[in-house]
Amino acid sequence: MSKINVGLFGFTGTVGSAVLSPLIDAHKDDKINLIILHRESSDLSKIPSDANVEKRLVYLDESGVKKTKSVVGDLDVVISTVSGGGIASQTYLVKSLEGSKKLKTFIPSDFGVNWTKKEYETPSLAPIAQKEDIVKLAKELNVPTTSVRVGIFDLFFLGYKFLGTDVKNNKVEVYRDALKYQLRITSLGYLGYALSQLVQSPSKIANKTITLYDYAPTGQEIVDALSKVNNKPAEVVEYTEKRYEEDQKDTFPAIAAGIRKRWGTNQWDNEEGQVEKVEVEGWKGESLEELVKRYV
Repeated sequence: MSKINVGLFGFTGTVGSAVLSPLIDAHKDDKINLIILHRESSDLSKIPSDANVEKRLVYLDESGVKKTKSVVGDLDVVISTVSGGGIASQTYLVKSLEGSKKLKTFIPSDFGVNWTKKEYETPSLAPIAQKEDIVKLAKELNVPTTSVRVGIFDLFFLGYKFLGTDVKNNKVEVYRDALKYQLRITSLGYLGYALSQLVQSPSKIANKTITLYDYAPTGQEIVDALSKVNNKPAEVVEYTEKRYEEDQKDTFPAIAAGIRKRWGTNQWDNEEGQVEKVEVEGWKGESLEELVKRYV
């Protein structure tokens, strides 16, 4: 049985670096054949020298589609983790994948929560809507696609204080009923491991939207974990409706507000309905308390 050819486009950044290492491990274990897809300006020194992976140049503009088709024509799976300005460049990657006889699934750079149509229309969330445009294009061109949704990354929640929770200063911010509802947290280690396993059976995830997260503590459980790690009761601060409305004006606050709302109302689904949570066997993660300690 031939190995699955997996192309990775975007191997730096928060998601790219988290995905790269487990894919290299799977490559070294002969589970997959990993190919790095890169632009001419990419810093290939970020790829470990002992990875022994093939690197291929892609041309992501209208004039380069034909050349890129020949580059990606033998790939079973293509994963994109690009962000920022790279999101739009996926348009040409999708066009290059159109008509591929080998492709089982394309995993575009999504890795967010299940946004609603109304939220996509919010001006401050235009960069998020751009991701959905890539998925729509892939479907229009009959490119098999897997949209991977997550909770909030552990780094963003515990490290960057994206939802106001500050582990070092022992403070948890809550919106509405967040104390009794679960917050979906996706550790970056789990995301990378899960993708390295799922791409080995790509037909099982093709043309699906799936959710990956490995923690789902209630707000109270988060408060308790911080209290235990810091050896004193954690401060609980209300995130008000006024702040929620104010945060709609700019992109990053609006993204954070959207996640806070899902946590505080327990409404994680959108018009697509309930998205399948995929459980990936073999992952050995930390307890919530251990995770919090790592960021303290």
